[in-house]
Amino acid sequence: MKNEIIDKAKKTIKFGEFKSEKPLAILLMGLPGTGKSYLANYLNKKYSFTVLSGENITHAIFGTIDCTSDQYGEAYGILHYLAINLLKKKYNIIIDGTNLKYEFRKQYYNTFQDTSKTILIYLYNKDEVLLKRANIRKEDYNNSKMIISKCPPETFATFKKQLELPQKNEKYYQVKSDKKLFEKIDTIITNIMKE
Repeated sequence: MKNEIIDKAKKTIKFGEFKSEKPLAILLMGLPGTGKSYLANYLNKKYSFTVLSGENITHAIFGTIDCTSDQYGEAYGILHYLAINLLKKKYNIIIDGTNLKYEFRKQYYNTFQDTSKTILIYLYNKDEVLLKRANIRKEDYNNSKMIISKCPPETFATFKKQLELPQKNEKYYQVKSDKKLFEKIDTIITNIMKE
């Protein structure tokens, strides 16, 4: 990987201070509008987790989030590389991405297993709620640590086709993205920290 691309991607990391001997890696999974970035930001502020965002990294590298599948592959390869390095430094991390395909989640589980506890948080709600949320927000590409984009119905439909629900062998929490989201997440995080 080229150093200049890695440096661009590093600028998108929203660092937290929270470190552990056996760090926690949280994969956020969900369709557009489920509040993955909203939740990642909350976990960064409340628990000081470090956040890596696939959307932010993609935009930093290519100047857009409308990329080819090869470009997305490259961006997520870099995200994976950065995540491994952060876990080695004992940071607790959140990977803010759609993470809809099991084969991609499995890659994280396989490479993180020796350095961290890894869980999946699958956010969901009704499609019409998610589409409305994803398209009423104001787009903003100025802050490399917090890219905000819309999601047209055809893009949403493509993501929906890719959705592969969590498997029995995954350590996951299925959480409805509603008004009690943070309350439910606080309970999950508290219980995991006690383990």
